[in-house]
Amino acid sequence: MTCDQQRFERDVAQHKMTIVRDDGVDRHIKFRGNDGSAYWFEILTWPGALCIRGDCGTYVFSRLTDMFEFFRPKNERVQAGELFINPSYWCEKLQAVNCNGYGDGRAREFSQKDFAARVKERFDGYLESHEISEERRASLWADVESEVIDRSHEGETRAFDALMNFSDDEFPRMFEDCWEWGCKEYSFQFLWNLYAIAWAIRTYDAAKASAPAVEVTE
Repeated sequence: MTCDQQRFERDVAQHKMTIVRDDGVDRHIKFRGNDGSAYWFEILTWPGALCIRGDCGTYVFSRLTDMFEFFRPKNERVQAGELFINPSYWCEKLQAVNCNGYGDGRAREFSQKDFAARVKERFDGYLESHEISEERRASLWADVESEVIDRSHEGETRAFDALMNFSDDEFPRMFEDCWEWGCKEYSFQFLWNLYAIAWAIRTYDAAKASAPAVEVTE
């Protein structure tokens, strides 16, 4: 399961912003629904870092002195209302991820869909250089599905173990050297938090822009 802007905006439709601290690049901003519903989060920034924590985990990024400046969209082609995120580039700036109490914190996770696609691609490519009947091909693929792909729901290690252990007398080397496959996708929680950062900064900037100017007198 992945996260898109529509899903994120549905989760935060009732959220309100509370600014706890706003002192230059030192900020503490909370976002929560009035009913105390799920998907609350808060953002803290200090020179050179931004931390977002809440119901979808904790992530710490570092790049510029003011991390709001780093995450603000700079592409003029970004459409009105679009929450621009750059998962690959932003992930490079990730310094820490929470472990969810189990030591399994991550920004990317094993993708069963990608794994199945890579297995099918290797299967078809390998058999291109072999003469094989349609009946034999179908039977062989059924074995791959039951012995390999159907095991992928057990996780990355079990999936690749099943792949490397797959044996066929006629085609014993079909899946050799497959450990290099990445088969990764950005996790739902990571993408959700990227949208949260983009949305929070947009909300914060709009509030600052609409705040009444303070007249300075001498």
